[in-house]
Amino acid sequence: MTKRENLLRVVRGEKPAWVPCALNVGQWHLHHKKFGTLPPELAHMQTQTEVMRHLGCDLFTRNQAGVLDRLEGAAWQTRTETGPLGPCTTDTLRTPHGTLTRRTEEQTQYTSTYAVEDLVKDWAQDRRAYRWFLEHLNYSWDQGIYEQTRRLIGDDGVVMGSLPHTPLKRLHIDFGLDGACLFIMDYPDEAQEVCDLYWSRLWPVIREMAVDPRIEVVCFGADNVDAPFYPPGGIVERYWVRYIREATDLFHAHGKRVLVHACGKLHRLIPAFIAAGLDGLDGMAHPPFGDWTVEDAHAMPKGFIYDGGFSAREQVLMTDDEVRRFYDDFLPRLRGLDSFVFAAACQTAITTKWERISLVAEICREYGGRPG
Repeated sequence: MTKRENLLRVVRGEKPAWVPCALNVGQWHLHHKKFGTLPPELAHMQTQTEVMRHLGCDLFTRNQAGVLDRLEGAAWQTRTETGPLGPCTTDTLRTPHGTLTRRTEEQTQYTSTYAVEDLVKDWAQDRRAYRWFLEHLNYSWDQGIYEQTRRLIGDDGVVMGSLPHTPLKRLHIDFGLDGACLFIMDYPDEAQEVCDLYWSRLWPVIREMAVDPRIEVVCFGADNVDAPFYPPGGIVERYWVRYIREATDLFHAHGKRVLVHACGKLHRLIPAFIAAGLDGLDGMAHPPFGDWTVEDAHAMPKGFIYDGGFSAREQVLMTDDEVRRFYDDFLPRLRGLDSFVFAAACQTAITTKWERISLVAEICREYGGRPG
């Protein structure tokens, strides 16, 4: 049986021949490649795919480069300057209704980028310009990139059809986390109008993916779901669940399963995940960093995919003996959960030692019966 065939058993809710080990070392590899600090045995490897194959991993990739966005009738103007910690980038969009600006900074030392100025700062002032931006935003699915990735992965795994932010996450990106929460509280109806508008721009891509026979599983791969910013109850139901449910209904009608990348506090959102019709979550963190427990995993509907198990605590905060003891307790409690994919929750920290990554991959192989 190939790794692809085994992963598809998990995707379909069937019993796999072994527990897939789908570690995510993208940022880790990028960082150490940039600074020339890859271990000698990896020094020639240009992509994380090569590293994961070297580990013998099952490849369960989100293919995040597959959906492209562009503006009609305008173009971003971008300026990059040298900042105190790395490059600082200013993006400016001039619309017929005003100018929108956002700034991001990179901490080169940590291979990490963060926002320092949000696109929408004052809704009363920016509403017309922002709506114009969304009205002229077009998404397209690059089938060439998807097919190229499928050929690269081959029988070593499964390539998901990856979608960008859900409407609520789009508010987080453009308004900032705090700004999005205040916008929803101050302007609830306009917030829904914005979500509806954004969703209408993304929907053609969703329909295109739904009918493509090459895709078995789809992932909203950029949400980083976290209960403090996806408040359980009315907010998450109005600005998130209703959209996800519309997508899952369509994908299910075409025989596909749907995941969302969710690496924050998740326990209180279990009713929302079920109401949205999701088939699993990607990058889930267990305690103490997250709050998704083994008991939660067993309590979900049969076949609900649990993709996680390797958090920053096991990556950098424990000794080898402590890691072994942790997994000696953690992994046996997952017995009987055929929908478990052992993976990073949600990244592999750049300070993780290669020896630790190798150790944990071997622990997973021993536990799950993955062929050597």
